[in-house]
Amino acid sequence: MSASRRGRLTLLGLSTAALAVACWVAMQAIAELGRARAQTASVRTELSQLRNLLPMVEQRERYVRESDDVKAMIERIGVDPAQWANRRIQRSASVLSRQDAEQLLVQQLGGGGRQWFAADLFDVSVTAPSAGLFTAPAPNEKGFNVELSGVVYFPLSAR
Repeated sequence: MSASRRGRLTLLGLSTAALAVACWVAMQAIAELGRARAQTASVRTELSQLRNLLPMVEQRERYVRESDDVKAMIERIGVDPAQWANRRIQRSASVLSRQDAEQLLVQQLGGGGRQWFAADLFDVSVTAPSAGLFTAPAPNEKGFNVELSGVVYFPLSAR
């Protein structure tokens, strides 16, 4: 064989090998691109989910800040939470006379404002259409329909 032909075959072989290596590198790059696209889609989905959770996280942060503000206020006025207790109150709807309804409400507030009633549900209504909460009772009036539930907070020791 002539040197020229041998040189061309060698060049062709090297070119073919280089082309094969280039094809292999390109295939690897395409596979990597596919993985990157899948990862991008996954990250976008996660970003969307996190954006949906952001308002809830911000709300919880507000609750924490408000809780810290309340704790600071409690320390400022000298109230020790360890000196307070609470009881859950639940009274289903029932008809009470005006005096009994007043007594029930006074019991929830305690003497001298020393306890708090944090209502989850509080409903006072008249039993007759002609009656009113803030008008003088009629002689045949049955009273009020009272329903309440919540937590009463009270001091453990008398001051």
